[in-house]
Amino acid sequence: MTENTTPAATIDSSARRSLDLWLTMWNGDGEIARQICADDFRIHFAVTESDGSTPADDIRTADDFARYLAWWHGQHPGVVFTNVADAIDGDHGRLLWDMQAGELLVGGVDVFDFAADGRVRRVWSVGGQRSMRS
Repeated sequence: MTENTTPAATIDSSARRSLDLWLTMWNGDGEIARQICADDFRIHFAVTESDGSTPADDIRTADDFARYLAWWHGQHPGVVFTNVADAIDGDHGRLLWDMQAGELLVGGVDVFDFAADGRVRRVWSVGGQRSMRS
């Protein structure tokens, strides 16, 4: 096991930058994935696409994720994500978010592991059926 020797304050500020850009990325700038995702990036979604497929299961790199985001936005035009609340504790973070598409307003939570340089290593993402503000 490799011990992380990066000071927690450094991880927190670098992770803060990644977390602050996360929803900007989801709101249409998928190229941000290449900046904020670590070399060993993985994302795990708890939901499938409407056809039952799970294309995100094949994401293994920031480039894969950028391509997925471009595809996803093509499938879901006009979607807007907003930050409800977030927290960072060293190399871990949490983000409560809402997503609006027309009249539909739903929410979810993303849980992050950050690399020593603050880039996102792992994300577990779960969407719900109601706003996280309620």
